Amino acid sequence: MLVGSSAGGSEPAVAAVEADDGMAGFDVIKSHADLDQAVASAGEQGQWTLLEFYADWCITCEVIEEEVFGDPEVQKALADVQLLQADVTANDSTDETLMDKLQVVGPPTIMLIGPDGEERRGYRVTGEISSDAFLQRLLAIGASSL
Repeated sequence: MLVGSSAGGSEPAVAAVEADDGMAGFDVIKSHADLDQAVASAGEQGQWTLLEFYADWCITCEVIEEEVFGDPEVQKALADVQLLQADVTANDSTDETLMDKLQVVGPPTIMLIGPDGEERRGYRVTGEISSDAFLQRLLAIGASSL
């Protein structure tokens, strides 16, 4: 919600959603315009953005939520990272457009976007990943100060 108000808008660009079980909170986006606005706002503050493509029907997404984003070390590493989630459960035309534009095959996919607004494509995750391997990616690109 801070994204919309900090950008000077009267409506929030994204809806804040707190994850259960103490996991890091993600802001849910729906469209490419939502993503652009959130990434630009984070970039103005020198902040990295993590974008996770998620769906309720995706078993591996649930595993990542629990084992990766639920890991206390990962949560610490992501403390200064803007966390966005594209919930593509509905798989509607807006979801398909966003996935096509970003060349995402489907969930789970995790993208890391620098403060410059550019995805670090070589660090994209599609499918399963361990919390240790994910932490290594964050550290390798400088998205975390751990």
